[in-house]
Amino acid sequence: MDEQEIRRLLLATAARDVDAFARLYRRCAPLLLGVAQRITRRRELAEEVLHDSFARIWRAADSFDPFGAPVGWMTAIVRNRAIDVMETHDVARVDSYHAALDNKPEASLDQMFDWSSADTAEDALDTSRLRSFLRQCLGELAAAERQALVLAYEHGLSHGDLAAHLGKPLGTVKTWVRRGMLNLRNCIDHCTGNIGAPR
Repeated sequence: MDEQEIRRLLLATAARDVDAFARLYRRCAPLLLGVAQRITRRRELAEEVLHDSFARIWRAADSFDPFGAPVGWMTAIVRNRAIDVMETHDVARVDSYHAALDNKPEASLDQMFDWSSADTAEDALDTSRLRSFLRQCLGELAAAERQALVLAYEHGLSHGDLAAHLGKPLGTVKTWVRRGMLNLRNCIDHCTGNIGAPR
């Protein structure tokens, strides 16, 4: 992607050049849609994010630093909007993970733990028990730890993205994720008696 061309189009957009804005959209929409979809993991939400983000780009184009990185500036707008939309649509998965586990247990849990293959009925029963224990243990975590784990493992946010989104120091966020995972594993180990616990 030609950053100089994107910069020129963005600066023209700041001057309220509608044609330039249309060209900017055509050039950058596929890339920015991909950014949104990596965070939301849902096409319909990603498209909503893209629409909202370009509306924001149109309104805020005059705040873009001409010496800055135009793609990076737009990507930040998309990322922030995607996180906001994600929380609006998935608030139960952030504040109380139980809803996500009930609605889509295998997809959600398998992203966080490497479950053993359930080749037999006994294996399947063990896996079901582990998932039940995980639901219980997630509910026992401190709210900050649970939120950090959900955003990191369910939604794929990096520690840096978490820190920026939550408005907390990077070290604090890393501690929440590390401590949350440790407490989660310890709780599951306790529930299972160290038999069949996730490793």
